[in-house]
Amino acid sequence: MNFSEILDTLEDAIIQKPPFCTGTVPLASNDAILFYRRGENAEWIDLARATETKLEALSEACEPATFGLDQVDVLDESYRKAGKMDTENFAMNFDIDKLRIVDYVREQLLDGADEGKVLKAELYKLNVYMKDSFFKTHKDTPRGDTMFGSLVVAFPTLHEGGALVLRHDDQEWTFDSASLTREQAEPSVAYIAFFSDIDHEVTLVTSGYRVTLTYNLYLGNKTSQEDLPSSITPVVPDDHRLHAALSTALSNPTFLPKGGYLGFGLSFKYPINQTSKRTGLSAAILKGSDAVIDRVCRQLSLTTSLNVVYTEGDTQILVPAEELLSGDEFDDDILSILCEDYEGKVIREIGKDARTSSYNELYGQPVIRLAWVTALTGYSTFKKSYVAYGNQAMPGCMYGDLCLAVRVGPFGRRESPDSDSE
Repeated sequence: MNFSEILDTLEDAIIQKPPFCTGTVPLASNDAILFYRRGENAEWIDLARATETKLEALSEACEPATFGLDQVDVLDESYRKAGKMDTENFAMNFDIDKLRIVDYVREQLLDGADEGKVLKAELYKLNVYMKDSFFKTHKDTPRGDTMFGSLVVAFPTLHEGGALVLRHDDQEWTFDSASLTREQAEPSVAYIAFFSDIDHEVTLVTSGYRVTLTYNLYLGNKTSQEDLPSSITPVVPDDHRLHAALSTALSNPTFLPKGGYLGFGLSFKYPINQTSKRTGLSAAILKGSDAVIDRVCRQLSLTTSLNVVYTEGDTQILVPAEELLSGDEFDDDILSILCEDYEGKVIREIGKDARTSSYNELYGQPVIRLAWVTALTGYSTFKKSYVAYGNQAMPGCMYGDLCLAVRVGPFGRRESPDSDSE
């Protein structure tokens, strides 16, 4: 098996599981009682046994729902038509911790092996979708660097339509809460939790009222936890295929015989901003198959790191994620600045003719040999502007892509590379 075939085998071994989890939970007699303000008056409704009159009153108490566009809330009923109620205007006994929804989501969405990751759910809004309501395809707006997903809880109110459709990597899934809640023997909620960067839409409601609570999901610090009930079974991470393929590659003396780097483009989007530079970005934020890759490499004693690849022309510079390019002013070549001031290293892609790469023009800069197992994707691409000074000040722009870089030592010493560069 040649080098290219080994890389293909590694790529094929990466399991892409659905970026969401879902289920239903039965409600106790008072779990779904909602108290809310309607003008100067207080009203209540039992969302487990709601009448159409009560649902109509709740809908009328809501404001038109907005959506985030470039960090601004926009009202456009041609894109989103629904009602919303902010948390200061309602209260209810519904408790996702007591119903163990948080436990289930943590174990199913984050993988059972992510013992250091604790999920925190913050109630965001109540939404009511009445007849002719919808929400076109969108992504949720991240509300903080540690927000990684959203949780939607749908109550058993009679309605048709209003399914939540998710799309990612040319795949599509449908969460039809109306059907799911109707199928239960007792009043129950249906819930779905998914990563923030997943495209999703709410299809047209054709009758009735779709009532949901939305929570923002954050990664918190490890705390002591009770044992999960037997009905909640953690998902066993499907790491074995990648573990076996990578182990085989590392034991092959013809695979990176002198060592080098393996590069992985990321399958999900992560928040990139100046706050990230101050707080630092690490592999701890990875999710889904990205987290699997990091975990398997660490199990095999390989050093992993989250990095940004900056590209100019046919030159790529690998920069540690905590060294994100700032909006500074520079009086020298930007590629040299990335290497000298941002700990960057010029990528010499294994398998490509070095003579065709402009990395030779950066003589004296550190160079690493890197092979891409999975290509860079558009999910974590971002743009950074800067000002370059020469004969006159000129605005410049660099495009960056987040990736996972894995250091591989020479054959016989895979886990302890002696040097980063050639």
